[in-house]
Amino acid sequence: MKIAGIYLAAGNSSRMGSHKLKLPIGTMTVGSLALETALKSSLAAIYVITREMDEVEWIPADMKLHNKCIIMPCPSANEGQSESLKWGIRQAQTNHMDAALVMLADQPFITVQMLEEMIVCMKSNPTCKFIATTIEQTIIPPVLLSSSMYAELLTLDGDTGAKTLLQGDFLQKGHVLPCTDQRLVFDVDTPEDYQLLLTDKEKTK
Repeated sequence: MKIAGIYLAAGNSSRMGSHKLKLPIGTMTVGSLALETALKSSLAAIYVITREMDEVEWIPADMKLHNKCIIMPCPSANEGQSESLKWGIRQAQTNHMDAALVMLADQPFITVQMLEEMIVCMKSNPTCKFIATTIEQTIIPPVLLSSSMYAELLTLDGDTGAKTLLQGDFLQKGHVLPCTDQRLVFDVDTPEDYQLLLTDKEKTK
């Protein structure tokens, strides 16, 4: 089973007031932390979906050269998150990927173990439509989506994500993996979030 990562990095950082993926965290950047995690996983490829004007200086040179890292500027990214997701899904279709693991570039604490647990779960349940992370029964990224969902995903529009499809009776067609540590799925949206991230990194030194 070939599984790709779709790394959503085309947001406009409106709540941060500046390009949040460029913000430094030690020798890394906010946007490079989860990308490093994805590249260390068993994912076959990582499609990094960016805005066309993004020069991606937030991605270290060695990651850009990594054979699994494919940077894909999305020309319609300003039309909403669904456009970035569909850009990645189309690439997954072209490359005949059996599933796609959707990640957010602003979730710096995602671990390889979390990703591998999702991948193993999908491989053990090949007819499963999706594997979703949950916090207190709420679905959040990362989410692993079977190729059987690609057609439906390509019908999304505006600022909607895969979560729109994962509700009601459809939930019975997949598996959810509860995350017991909310810190692992923490996302950096505001200056206050960034300060929390810096504080947390200082504590773990």
